[in-house]
Amino acid sequence: MKKISLIISLIAIFSLQGFAQKGSYSYGIKFGPTFDWASSGSTAANNKGMKMGFTFGGIIDHYFTRHVAFSSGLNFNCWRGYYQFTDKRYVPDFLEQVPLSVERRVRATYLELPLKAKVKAEIIDGVKVFAEAGIGVSFNLSDLTKDKYDFYWISSADNVYTNSLFYEYRWFQTALNFGIGAEYEINSKFGIFAQLSFNHALTNTFSTNLEKLTGSNLQTNFIGVEVGIMH
Repeated sequence: MKKISLIISLIAIFSLQGFAQKGSYSYGIKFGPTFDWASSGSTAANNKGMKMGFTFGGIIDHYFTRHVAFSSGLNFNCWRGYYQFTDKRYVPDFLEQVPLSVERRVRATYLELPLKAKVKAEIIDGVKVFAEAGIGVSFNLSDLTKDKYDFYWISSADNVYTNSLFYEYRWFQTALNFGIGAEYEINSKFGIFAQLSFNHALTNTFSTNLEKLTGSNLQTNFIGVEVGIMH
């Protein structure tokens, strides 16, 4: 985590230096649905299905040359997940916690700061294609969960979503960000674009407490289909 934080800090410093230099800027907004799932390197956690979420945010591009830019902004990623993991719970007639297979549905909201390099090229008059890659720094705003488990004669299922942020999930994570898309210039000032994006968490979404308790890890993933407008 310290190494990741150092890398992020260095990228931010160089980015700020870049913004101080002369160059052209482009601003925009974007939104669209996401197709979300969980992944894990542990046998104690696995994905149960893909869910649909949503993302929206603002974009700031600083072009060092006509075709190369540093891209940042601010995103709200509304991630949805459905996965199974092994957890320890108190159940009736047992004095100690027992390991259970828990199915969980999650509604998580992340505020993300993307730090990406963007390359853009014009293929025909008024139409450009672009590709971008980098990392995202995310802050967890909420994690609402519903659990279901069966243990011999005991069956339990939550009917409402409850907040599990402070104990079971990390408030900070980093992710790989990739995107490809196309932009059409409406006029000299505005353009519309569509892009396909991919986001994969590098850090364990589970908190340190839950990781130690269950021995499992979990990463969030999504593919986004986004449209927007640039100035």
